[in-house]
Amino acid sequence: MRSWWTSTGDDNALEGPAAEDSLLGGFFVCAEWLCYSGGMSREASPLPGYPEPYGLLGAILQDATSDWREELTWFAKDRAELDAKLGRDFTTWRVRSGGQTAGAVILHMIIAELYWFEVFALDREVPAEDKALIKWSEINVDEGKWPEPPAEPLSWYFDLQDRFRTQALEAVKSWPSAATTKIHHGNPVSYAWVFGHVIQHESYHGGQILLIHDLWQNR
Repeated sequence: MRSWWTSTGDDNALEGPAAEDSLLGGFFVCAEWLCYSGGMSREASPLPGYPEPYGLLGAILQDATSDWREELTWFAKDRAELDAKLGRDFTTWRVRSGGQTAGAVILHMIIAELYWFEVFALDREVPAEDKALIKWSEINVDEGKWPEPPAEPLSWYFDLQDRFRTQALEAVKSWPSAATTKIHHGNPVSYAWVFGHVIQHESYHGGQILLIHDLWQNR
């Protein structure tokens, strides 16, 4: 596995290619919660500023995102190369007529995260302009509705996911204890379950994007 960065002891420091142009809005920084040693080992430590288990769960979520992104972008030394090789032709390509695109899947991942972390967990409303941007009302996984995604390169989608990830993780700081339950479709679910569900969702759809990429490359 290729390492995009090296540890400097400074959680905000970057070396090598990432120093000039961080592809993933900080996910490739060797920070406290995610550090590679020569690309051979990794360890997730709790995100600072969160009560447990939310700090550790947050680190695992970040790690899950970093994992599928690195697998997808290992070849790119900077953002320009990433955009050249995984541009809008990739993000808007469909596996089949009416089927998923990498861009729409990432939008769905963002929607799910905002729903669980803010709408469900805190009874917050997502602003109308944000809903329009991420096609909140247009994407419907259960009904197989995958609208045409924005014709933007993969890096644009990474930036968008990073923006809403920051917002979602900030919302977690206002959550009650992990053992607290709330009713979802008639059944009680704990806040710990909600976080775990989002982590599973991230990994599932990250793998789906990798499969779409493989099919796109061999189309």
